[in-house]
Amino acid sequence: MSQRLLVMGDNHGDTESLRRVLDDTAGESFDAAVHVGDFTRAMRRDRAVGAEQLRDVEPHLAELDDRAAHGLLWVYGNQDYFGDLEYDLDVGTEIPDDDTVTVGGQRFTNSLDHVDDDVVLVTHMERWRLADSFDGRAHFCGNTHLGRRHGRRLNAAFLQATERGEAGKRFGGYFVVDLRADGFDVEMRSIGDLRRVECDDHRERGVQFLPADQPCMFCWQDEVLMRELAASSFYGVTHDADRETASAAELIEYALDLWDDPPMGFRSDFAAYLSGVGEDRYAPLARTDDGRLTVAEESYAY
Repeated sequence: MSQRLLVMGDNHGDTESLRRVLDDTAGESFDAAVHVGDFTRAMRRDRAVGAEQLRDVEPHLAELDDRAAHGLLWVYGNQDYFGDLEYDLDVGTEIPDDDTVTVGGQRFTNSLDHVDDDVVLVTHMERWRLADSFDGRAHFCGNTHLGRRHGRRLNAAFLQATERGEAGKRFGGYFVVDLRADGFDVEMRSIGDLRRVECDDHRERGVQFLPADQPCMFCWQDEVLMRELAASSFYGVTHDADRETASAAELIEYALDLWDDPPMGFRSDFAAYLSGVGEDRYAPLARTDDGRLTVAEESYAY
């Protein structure tokens, strides 16, 4: 069974971006539409504004629900306080975080504990540990505004994001996904200045979808790569062994094996990151009293 999905996220209270998607896809058919969260800017503004923004975007979401044969599926994001607002969306299907839901013959979940080889995982956060160890059919996520296709994961970039210091709105894009049992194909469609990026140094970490003025995400900010590989290597080393700690040497060797041709200096750079991991506020890992590494208590997206 194959399905044609419309995948998007991170419109942050903006309705124009949703309207652009609706206008751009007029006359097309989709089996389902998926929104990966951050409908609002509640966390940056306040909860009352967030509730009002949910009301504002809901009619556009209803149109997306009508546009797809099996409707709109969605999750809340961190900007939405993960749904802890005074208003709840009453449209489409909220993907459960404690079970799976079957829509149009396809199972979806917002729970890592319910992933199986025929399940599509939809989360707002990236969940770095799954970058190289995901066994589901597909994983759609958002949050970082750094779009990327890597293996069976698609980070859906953003529909609209106004970063600190920017004067006006920045529009991104959405994705058409042809989902099959053995994987999926992706078409990125820009509604602003989103473009496809393939970095010579980091090509093995996937195809990126970024604003025209932004370089490769890993060249732009080395910590982005280090966080993901720290989480991915820790998960790879400890998960099947049912362990809670690992040594830096184990993670370095595991991370190196994830590359066919690692970037120049990767071993020393990764070792340096792990050595100073406590200096990174978003680090997925932390040092134990005996100098080993474990999952950080307040890990951002492990």
